[in-house]
Amino acid sequence: MNQRAFLKIIQFYRLKLNMAGLLKKVVFALSIGAGVGILFQAIALVIPFYYVGICTIIILILSLLSAFVLAFIKRNNMEQTALVMDSFGFAERIVTAYGNLEKEGKLIELQRADAMKQLQIYRDKIRIVMWPSWKCLASCIGLLTVMTFLALMPSAMKERAQELHKIREEARNKTEEIEEILETLENLSQEQDLTLEQQAALQEMTENLQASQDEFQQVSTVEMMKAASQKLEYKYENAEEGLKALAQSLQNGANVSSITTESIQALSEKLQEMREMKLAQENSGQSGSPSKDGENGQSGNQNGQNKQSGNNDENGQSGNQNGQNGQSGEDGANSSNGQGDKGDGSGTGRGTGSSNTPHDYVSIPNDIADSENLTGNAVDHDASDYFHAQNGLSWEGTHMSYEAVIGSYEQNAYEGIAAGKYPSGMEEIIKEYFSNFNE
Repeated sequence: MNQRAFLKIIQFYRLKLNMAGLLKKVVFALSIGAGVGILFQAIALVIPFYYVGICTIIILILSLLSAFVLAFIKRNNMEQTALVMDSFGFAERIVTAYGNLEKEGKLIELQRADAMKQLQIYRDKIRIVMWPSWKCLASCIGLLTVMTFLALMPSAMKERAQELHKIREEARNKTEEIEEILETLENLSQEQDLTLEQQAALQEMTENLQASQDEFQQVSTVEMMKAASQKLEYKYENAEEGLKALAQSLQNGANVSSITTESIQALSEKLQEMREMKLAQENSGQSGSPSKDGENGQSGNQNGQNKQSGNNDENGQSGNQNGQNGQSGEDGANSSNGQGDKGDGSGTGRGTGSSNTPHDYVSIPNDIADSENLTGNAVDHDASDYFHAQNGLSWEGTHMSYEAVIGSYEQNAYEGIAAGKYPSGMEEIIKEYFSNFNE
C-alpha cells in the first residue's frame, strides 16, 4: 500500500465519522425542537396563540440549523480520524504513520510500512456506527408525533385565536383607512381662508374619527368590531354630508382656493364610495333579502335603527325616520329637512339641513283636539279623519310641542338603554342622536 491509498482510507473514514456526528446532532436537536414545539402547542390550548404553527416550524428549523453548524464546528480532522481508527486494535500505528508521512528515516519507513500492512489486513475491523441509538431515535420520533398530534388537534382556543387574528387584521385595516382620512382633514384644516365655523366643523370630524381610531385599536371581540364599524359608518355619513355642505358653501363665494374645494369634494366622494362598497358587500352576503334580528325585529343593515325617507309636504321636504327598538319609524323621531338625505332603504343615513316652513308642534292621533277645524270620534279609533292644512296633512289629535314629544322619545330611548334592549355599541349613537335635538 502506498501513501496515496493510505490517505484515501483515512479520508473515507473521516467522512463517515463526520456524517455519523451530524446525524446524532440532528436527532438530538430535533428532539429539543419537538419538546419546545410541544410546549408551544400546549400553550395554544389554554390561551389564544395564532402564530403557534409558525413558531413551531421556526423552532424546528433553528434546531436543524444549530445541528449543522455544531457538526461543522466539531468535525473531525485527519489526525482525529486516525486516532479513532487506532481504537479498533491498531495500537496507534495509523496516527503515528500519518504524523510521519512527510518525514524520512529507516525507522520511520519501517513503522509506516507496518501500519499500512496492518490496515490492509485488518481494515474490516473498523466499523463506524452511523446512526444514534434506537432509544434516541424512538424518543425523537415520539416527541415529533406528539407535537404533530397537538398541532392538528382542534380546540376552542385555536378558534378564538383565528377569530382574534381576523379581528385585529380588520381593525388594523380600518385604522389605516381612518389615518388616511385624518391626514386629509388635517391638511384641509390648515387652510387660512376658512372661517372659524368651517374650521370647527373640520375639527369635529377629526375628533370623531380619532375616537373611532382609538376604538378600533382596542377591539377584542366580534361584537366590539361590529359596534365600532357601525359607529364609523355613522360618522362617515355625517362627515360626508358635512363636507358636501362645506364644499357647497365654498363654491358660493368663499375666498378659498379651488384646490381646497376640490380636495373637500374628493374626500366627500371617497367617503361615499367607501360606504357604498360596504353596503354592496353586505347586500351580496344577504342574497338580496334584508337581514332580521329575531329578538328585536330589526331590519335593514342591523344597525339598530331603521331609516326611511318620505315626502313630508307639498314643498318636497325630505325626512328620515329613525325607528328605535326595530320599529320602522312609527316610534322614531322625524327630522324634517329642507336639504335632507335621499332615502335609499339602506338604513344608514340621518337627515341634516333646515326647512323654511315652521313645524313647532306635532299631532298625537286619537285624542280630541281643541280646534273647530278637526273632527273625529274619540271612541272609534279604527279611523282618523284628516284634512289638508297649510303645512300638509293634519290628523285629529292634541297639539303638543315639538320639545315635549322629543323629550318623551328620549326618555323611552334611555330607559331602553338601561334595560339593554339595543344591540351592543348602539348606545352612544342613540345618545348622540338625541343630543343633536337638544342642541
